[in-house]
Amino acid sequence: MRTAIRIIAVALLFGLFANGPQGQKATGSQAAVFDTPAGRFTDLGLNSQGYREVRREKDGATMVVVPAGWFTKQTYVGDPTVDAETFPLFTPAFLIDKYEVTNAQVGAYFAQAKDLRFDSERVYAGKQLLARDHKWGLSVEDGKVAVRTGLEKYPSVGTTGDLALAFAHWVGGDLPYGYEWEKAAAGPSGLQFPWGDAAADSTRANSFLSGPRHPMPVGSYADGVSPYGLYDMAGNVYDRCYWFESDKEIDPKAVPRMIRGGSWVSPHWANLRTVDRCAQPMDAAEGSVGFRCLIRDEKVLEAIGEASKPALRIHDDVDGAFKEAAARNVPIFLFLAYETCGQCDRSRAQVFTDPEFIKYINENIVLLVGHNAGDGAADPVDPDSGPSVLYPGCRAEKLHATFDYFCRMVNVRVVPKQITEFTVSPGLFALNPHLDLQEAPDQMVLVGESAFRKSGDDAKGLVAALKKAQGRLGTGLTFAEFEAGKETPVTTWQPPADED
Repeated sequence: MRTAIRIIAVALLFGLFANGPQGQKATGSQAAVFDTPAGRFTDLGLNSQGYREVRREKDGATMVVVPAGWFTKQTYVGDPTVDAETFPLFTPAFLIDKYEVTNAQVGAYFAQAKDLRFDSERVYAGKQLLARDHKWGLSVEDGKVAVRTGLEKYPSVGTTGDLALAFAHWVGGDLPYGYEWEKAAAGPSGLQFPWGDAAADSTRANSFLSGPRHPMPVGSYADGVSPYGLYDMAGNVYDRCYWFESDKEIDPKAVPRMIRGGSWVSPHWANLRTVDRCAQPMDAAEGSVGFRCLIRDEKVLEAIGEASKPALRIHDDVDGAFKEAAARNVPIFLFLAYETCGQCDRSRAQVFTDPEFIKYINENIVLLVGHNAGDGAADPVDPDSGPSVLYPGCRAEKLHATFDYFCRMVNVRVVPKQITEFTVSPGLFALNPHLDLQEAPDQMVLVGESAFRKSGDDAKGLVAALKKAQGRLGTGLTFAEFEAGKETPVTTWQPPADED
């Protein structure tokens, strides 16, 4: 519980750092109402995890705003005893259902649907099977669809992928991409389970070994809530998704055949992991698979005041940072922080959230972070290894290794003493990425510690110092140009002439 509280507190403190909750205050007691291309939404304020919620008036569903930003994406490994590789992945903002879609919601959809065809306790739209009569789902008989008494708040089962898509389109949305669903389940730090790393039990998830062996009403497992405040992202019923693990895999012709999150039929903890996945045909309609809706339409997000905002791009690997910065001929901005350093906190919470700073860094600089637990080693916020809490999209062990590279396990013939022995935390330096041209350790530093004001809110001053460092390298390649494969400019930096 203490870990969960700590994670929530950090999420609230650094919400803007990951472009977190941006709740819109209603005037007086009147909740704000928004008319959008997906229909009307009502502002519900912030949830217990600190993220904004809105009510989708079309069907009464609560949706959570998952803000734009980087998160630690896991790579699926079939053997759950093997640690998965991870990588940082950026997602634009999106809205996602707080709970799985219920029988009552699907019943409302069928109440307005036209041109349905019934056959042997099954309902079709043309040739597409939408749903069948199911003891935990809807009643389908005598040419009509009805919601079973007492099962109104149960997740919709006995429904197909085609029904899930039709319903999502009806409310102005879609089903999640695989990586969107994972971010919503695992949070920015990429947790193993929605609640953290602790084992699943009867308080956290409805699974075959720790549940009643049938679906339960949505929201029954409060201890299993995800970092964004979503329920049943592990257990109860599977959620349907598209089979996309990054934005580079998106295929507009694909259909949502992936299912994620495990369900009440899952006996193994591995199936409840946020990275786990399985598949089901679009026309399957049985009792363990449901769905939740997602809205990624920028016009909808703009209408409710949640348009995607850029998030700070952070490197946690020394070799990778130098390689990219050299290829782009841009400086490395080195940020060396202690976990219990108040000045480091102030820099992260203010400079790292400044829109102009984010914009400049993301396009023109490679930001490399090193992190040390310091006096907080006995009770750290960031773990010794695994996804970082303080730096979304980064690995804790890599952040520690970067700090060690410059400040502990150092070779003084490579790393200059002015970095190793920086005087005031955080350590701030603009580095020369062209190691092959450097003849002495001090040539690694383009702009030293004294040029960076460490007041904790001097974003403009830091940018000015970084622009000075760029001037010493010559023309640099923006990140967008680098991604587009443009030719690297040749650096004008040369080792200083020997004064002797």
